[in-house]
Amino acid sequence: MENISLEKQTIRILFLASEPSNAGKLRLGAELQEVRNRLSTNSLFEIKDRQAVKPDDVLQTILNYKPHIVHFSGHGQNTGEICFEDEKGDSKTIPPDALASLFKLVNDYVKCVLVNTCFSEKQAKAISQYVPIVIGTRKEISDSAAIKFSTGFYTALDPDLSQKSLVKAFDSGCIAIRFENLPENLTPIMIEGSPEVRFSSEVDTAFLSVSKAKGHVFTALHRGLTLTGKKMGLPDEIVSKILDEKVARLELHDVGVIEYEQYLKDILKDEYPLSDTSTLALLQLKNGLDLTNEDVDFITKKILSDPNLASAEKWYDRAKVQYELNNMEKAIAYFTESIEKDSDYSGAYYERGYCYDKVGEFNAAIQDFTKAIEFNNKWEVSSLSLAYYSRARAYHAIKSDDQNEQNELLLLALKDWNKSIELNPNDSEAYYGRALVYDNLNDLEKAIIDFKKSYEMSSTDERKRNNIIYLAKCYHTLGITEEFEKWMKLLKGDTSDTLVVES
Repeated sequence: MENISLEKQTIRILFLASEPSNAGKLRLGAELQEVRNRLSTNSLFEIKDRQAVKPDDVLQTILNYKPHIVHFSGHGQNTGEICFEDEKGDSKTIPPDALASLFKLVNDYVKCVLVNTCFSEKQAKAISQYVPIVIGTRKEISDSAAIKFSTGFYTALDPDLSQKSLVKAFDSGCIAIRFENLPENLTPIMIEGSPEVRFSSEVDTAFLSVSKAKGHVFTALHRGLTLTGKKMGLPDEIVSKILDEKVARLELHDVGVIEYEQYLKDILKDEYPLSDTSTLALLQLKNGLDLTNEDVDFITKKILSDPNLASAEKWYDRAKVQYELNNMEKAIAYFTESIEKDSDYSGAYYERGYCYDKVGEFNAAIQDFTKAIEFNNKWEVSSLSLAYYSRARAYHAIKSDDQNEQNELLLLALKDWNKSIELNPNDSEAYYGRALVYDNLNDLEKAIIDFKKSYEMSSTDERKRNNIIYLAKCYHTLGITEEFEKWMKLLKGDTSDTLVVES
């Protein structure tokens, strides 16, 4: 069975601090710093903090970050309400049942909540309906005691987030208060959720180490969890229901990981690095598949670590995709990247030249076709004969007002057509292209030979018609009436309404 190393299961801690301006001054920054110090040497923990928290921030931040532990730090009232801040920075409270209802939405990943404020026992009890371990305070607690509890808690916390680990961390927090000779070591209180809530959390923790719900190891794990649920006093049907739901979620998650990975690979075939549009699309996919940041980071790191990702061949492939999408500017840029990785890559020079040709930059195209011919190495789908063919077309496409210069271009094109035909004598299009050059040079006898050759070899009706038209034109210019009428008769036999004539 495939396993996921636990070191990849980073435990996310969300530290939410609120200190309204109309409430007493607290040392929330000192508490946060102590927590960071305790966790700094363990890469399995990640902490994110949010200061001056407003009620709306709580839900949004938890949903976005998907923490395993939520730590509230600030003021609490003796009625059990936690004090947050309003838009002006003044105190705004949330009653216990309202805050508890939030954790009903996120109990598939939140495994522990610390309400490190005064008088938070009511809040803790309300939240424990949905979270396996909740820590609060029986009464008022001093700054020093609150900080020491947090220090001790995170010092002893294990990254497996098991019930045993959380109980040990709680005990460690209380001991830390006692070591400072503070009289508040009994003020913190730990409230366990119902057996059903705790068993569900136990299953989540156990499933962190597996990625597929099959194999002998998973069968043993499933059996062990079944027995654990029964020991907690849960009926068989509840144990089975929880396990079945978790297995289904694990299977769905596995499918989601595979799907995300495939989409990322496909997008990287099109572009690299990822554009803002692609990044946004992948974020939407991540959210839609209910994947965590760790899932995505692991997949991304694995794919981006491939040394071939930025190889000349990969850039070539991306450029071809952009060409098919008619994104010539990006295609040219990607072919350039390919050439920078492999300076004698004829196929990349040829394709970049073809892109330049498509956008009318014929001189740049000619330079690239020339490079491709000179190196004559790694042609991909192109070939040496195609390079001569395409360079001939580019020479022919350039128009000059200077007749001498124009004739020189035509002769260069003719030279390349000759070479292309020499390398590939069965290319009807090469004969057609050379015939057009002969026609432009007014060498009509040679033009006729090539137009006939192209006509005989052509496999498309359109090209055959074009050859007929040019043959009729050449014979008409030469005054050979009989041949002219023969080809015109053949042309009139065509039932098409429109005949395409290429110049």
